[in-house]
Amino acid sequence: MLNIVTSDQRHYVDRQWLKGYLTFSFQDYYDEENNDFGNLLVFNEESLSPGKGFNMHPTHYMEIITYVLDGELEHHDNVTNQTSLVGASEFQILHAGDGIEHSERNASKTYPLKFLQFWFSPNDYENKAGYDKLSVDKEKAKNCFYKIFAKDDGLCHIRQDINFYMSVLEKNKSLEYKPTEGRKTFIFLLDGEIDINGHILNNKDSGRTKDSDLLKIKALEKSEFFLIDIN
Repeated sequence: MLNIVTSDQRHYVDRQWLKGYLTFSFQDYYDEENNDFGNLLVFNEESLSPGKGFNMHPTHYMEIITYVLDGELEHHDNVTNQTSLVGASEFQILHAGDGIEHSERNASKTYPLKFLQFWFSPNDYENKAGYDKLSVDKEKAKNCFYKIFAKDDGLCHIRQDINFYMSVLEKNKSLEYKPTEGRKTFIFLLDGEIDINGHILNNKDSGRTKDSDLLKIKALEKSEFFLIDIN
């Protein structure tokens, strides 16, 4: 069974300088029936006002993927001792490990920064902290499942048993995905309109399933989405 969460069913947060849509319980928002989905603990869509952000703060025992939708994110941490700029359609992954201090800010003094964050529990709590940034050639994601993050392969390593795919599906093109028995599948539609086994997803809708039934995905218009295979 595929469960759909439409974009307007997410919890909305407005702190003036920070606005966000929360898919799961996070900070002072609590939904006892929607705390996580397997190892996916947090999934937020957020917007930072010009020049605003999060000052240096500690994070432990978490794998955090950030994908920039629009604008430029400025990241700094005490492990690399470097400042990184992450632009639209780029990823960063923070391996918080046994502890890292970091900051994230909107690099622009003029335009808002819009981004997604996925927080996963780690598979080992004794790892050292680390950081990676990567760009993706979306042509390689055209009409296929392009693996971005994985434990053993993909473009970038993540310290958890997940497979994180991107797909850019042209109008009327279809893909099929067969979940592995005992695993979970989470899909987020970045842009467009897709049909999954008769369920219609529009911009910023998500779907999730714990079943191993074949997923038939068809683009009703050009669409871009993430599919995450979760232990």
